[in-house]
Amino acid sequence: MSVSEDIAPWLVREITKGSRRFAGPFAEPNGYSIVEAEDEVALLAARGRYLDRLRYAVANADALIAGAFRREFYDFYGVDRDKVHSPEEMCRGLVFDSFVLDARNGSAGACLTNSSFLFGHFIECWWDGDWRLRSVCIC
Repeated sequence: MSVSEDIAPWLVREITKGSRRFAGPFAEPNGYSIVEAEDEVALLAARGRYLDRLRYAVANADALIAGAFRREFYDFYGVDRDKVHSPEEMCRGLVFDSFVLDARNGSAGACLTNSSFLFGHFIECWWDGDWRLRSVCIC
């Protein structure tokens, strides 16, 4: 059985504060967590790794979002084209709404969204332990 843990919102805010690319961490449900740890010992070991990965994501948010964005996402039925007028504008407006670490393999996942033009939908991204994009889809 695996265990998971939500990261304290105040700790996330300390790392993400000032970044326009991260949504506030106090929304429910908490989108900042460690998942798939084998046990409490593995969970404890993953905490520092999580914070390091989050710091990296904050420092490199523009590049990570641009690397995950696909022009065809603008054609998704859930995009409000009255609020965003081009794929480039859409990409510039996306924010991390969550950030998750898979303790088994060090991969990081995130949901990118913007409630003003992608309300109720998101772009799910997964990067491996070396920040290579492994999957991306819009839901």
